[in-house]
Amino acid sequence: MRKGLIGVLLWLGLLAGCNGEPTYQGVSFIAYNYTPWNLEPVRLSDASGNVVSSSTLVPGGGEGRVSCCYTFKGTDFTVKWSGGDPELLRKHLFDDKFDDLMFKKETAVHFPATKAPDGDGTLYLELHIYPDEHMELALSRNLTGQVRIPIVETTRWLYGKYGAQLTGYENATQLKHVLAKVTRQAWMRYRIEDAEDMRGYMYLYFVVASDFDKHADIAKLLKDPNRKPGDFGRAALALPNEKIAQIKASGTPPGEKNVQ
Repeated sequence: MRKGLIGVLLWLGLLAGCNGEPTYQGVSFIAYNYTPWNLEPVRLSDASGNVVSSSTLVPGGGEGRVSCCYTFKGTDFTVKWSGGDPELLRKHLFDDKFDDLMFKKETAVHFPATKAPDGDGTLYLELHIYPDEHMELALSRNLTGQVRIPIVETTRWLYGKYGAQLTGYENATQLKHVLAKVTRQAWMRYRIEDAEDMRGYMYLYFVVASDFDKHADIAKLLKDPNRKPGDFGRAALALPNEKIAQIKASGTPPGEKNVQ
């Protein structure tokens, strides 16, 4: 009976250790990068010395790139990570400045004991690296559909639908590098992360005016305390042509690359 119970717990991916701390058995690891930086393989470790590394991560990257299979213990984790601005790194790829442009950081992540989701599929331990560089861990049995801030999807949509109207962007990769920086700004200022909100925000930034959020009507939408996911995006993409022309006329040129 006891062996059967242990087997069930192992299958679920969660065992309580002797000190009451959780143990996550046989999990696969995946990391999601919502920062504007190109990241070298991200290294996650627990207090017991168990370690795993991700693949390299471009802005918006991570989905589908899995490392298997590991055991982790406890609730306190450490992430060691390094990276840099992709455009600057590309320019100095073969000179002495490259290493100077790379940062190295260490971040503590607390992950309270968490029950594995129901099901019998692979159990994934997800690391989500947010635009403000805080990190969150989660458990899932889904390999796809776990992206919390759709940088890549929004880039594809914007370039596919408005590519002819984008000024100064030669390809979708160049657009994505700047869009990731704008995402950082949008998330830190307004917590923009919903797919519809991302589309509305990036449409206004790259097609209408880079400082569109200074317009009184738009600022009111963004700062509405009752705003729900998707509300801003739907409102932005439904703006009448007269309002779009007004924002464009009073604002700065769209698609500014020097994002603060």
